Amino acid sequence: MIVGMIGGEGKMGRLLAPILKRHVDDVLTSLDPVEIAKKSDVIIFTVPMEVTVEVIEKLLPHIKESHLLMDFTSVKEGPCRAMLRSPASVIGLHPLFGPTVSSLEGQTVVLCPERAGKWKRWISEILEKEGASVVEMTPRDHDETMATVQSLVHFCSLLFIETIRLNQKDPKKLAKMATPVYKMQLNIAGRIANQSSELYRSIQFENPYFLPLLEFFEKGFKTLRDIVEKKDREGFDRFFKNCHDFLGKEILDEGQKTTDAFIEMMKRKL
Repeated sequence: MIVGMIGGEGKMGRLLAPILKRHVDDVLTSLDPVEIAKKSDVIIFTVPMEVTVEVIEKLLPHIKESHLLMDFTSVKEGPCRAMLRSPASVIGLHPLFGPTVSSLEGQTVVLCPERAGKWKRWISEILEKEGASVVEMTPRDHDETMATVQSLVHFCSLLFIETIRLNQKDPKKLAKMATPVYKMQLNIAGRIANQSSELYRSIQFENPYFLPLLEFFEKGFKTLRDIVEKKDREGFDRFFKNCHDFLGKEILDEGQKTTDAFIEMMKRKL
């Protein structure tokens, strides 16, 4: 069994190639796409999101029915649709972690088996042997979910930083006066801002469900701003209760427990 990774010399490819090599005869990463198609049983696309569909479409004339095509991008509908135009088996994958992790142990991988055949069990067993949790979704469900889980979270974090910047506040000075919750928010925002703008731009731009989601964001922002501007105590309490009740006891309790643990960890670090 030979796996070929198009874009395999990037950060994610360098993480995943050695892991896959433990389960197959060889993993090819340095050949051009056509050579990879000729020599591989499994072809994985791990190129920048903005060009994934284009790269897949260029390779379609070289794809055989015996191939398995997979992609490792953060959106699934477009790449899966492009791969399905081939005669090959098709599985979309999304590793829900970055290339800085040391292994797949405890990580989550989304599987979108579009035309999977025997290959679904094959890739699932590899991921599970490596300690990953496999979640199966349709490409549409995946992209709708990631619009919230990724795009919205990143959007809010970038706006958090931009608000401080526009207000001309020194982030280092703010950090010295910070509450534990502010420190956690600053750390999350800092982690995002320390990554590749290309990746985060693609997560914002390429997910077709994110712009419609921002309409709800704008509506919620306007509602809460009006409440604060009018000092509407009843309105604020109602808004707050709606948030509390919507999340539910399980998530509220887990949030309290997890953030308490983070706060204790930050205290020990200091």
